[in-house]
Amino acid sequence: MLTIICGEDNVESRNYFLDLKQAYEKKDYEVQNVNSLEIDDVPSLFAQKRVYFIENLNRKINKKNLRIMREVKRITENKKIEVVDWEDQVSARELKINGATVKEFKPSQNIFKLLDSCYPGNMSNFLKILHDMPPKIEEGFIYIMLARHIRNLLLLKTGDGNTKLSPWQAAKLRNLAKFWTMKQLIAFYDGLFRIDVSSKTGNNPFSYAKSLDILTNYFL
Repeated sequence: MLTIICGEDNVESRNYFLDLKQAYEKKDYEVQNVNSLEIDDVPSLFAQKRVYFIENLNRKINKKNLRIMREVKRITENKKIEVVDWEDQVSARELKINGATVKEFKPSQNIFKLLDSCYPGNMSNFLKILHDMPPKIEEGFIYIMLARHIRNLLLLKTGDGNTKLSPWQAAKLRNLAKFWTMKQLIAFYDGLFRIDVSSKTGNNPFSYAKSLDILTNYFL
């Protein structure tokens, strides 16, 4: 049996993954972490109450790697085997694994409203939505979604595109990209990058939310 924990809300999905691991440990399960390349190390028969945890298995699924595909199929069909896989920022529609139980964590609609409002000349509306975000949505997750959004706009502007986007998502991004010049997008993305680096190195005296406040006052 294979359970996949996924979704664009990787903060909530990751917390659920870690909480589930602790829950198994409290039930006296033997918890074993497995690298996705070692999926065939999961035996067909083993001691009772053992569960295997793995990450980003979906990335290894392709027609060229028949061994991995066979092992995943074997696991999904065997109810005596318990394997839990966490996918980093992968939605259910992007999964290439069939037959697994899927637990998907989708972002709040407020996040998408925030992303849609992020363009020059719309600062007051963007900040209002940002400040009205529910407390349960972590600042780090808001930052991740915003950085990904600006990166996708840059890809569209440069003509690189993004094969992971559905047609309607690409069309929506193309409309939003019209509000930006390439110079503005690069500068804004560079600002987001600097926020991340300074926060991770402990050189940023502000929170992610406050840093975004300052950044948008310059560029929106």
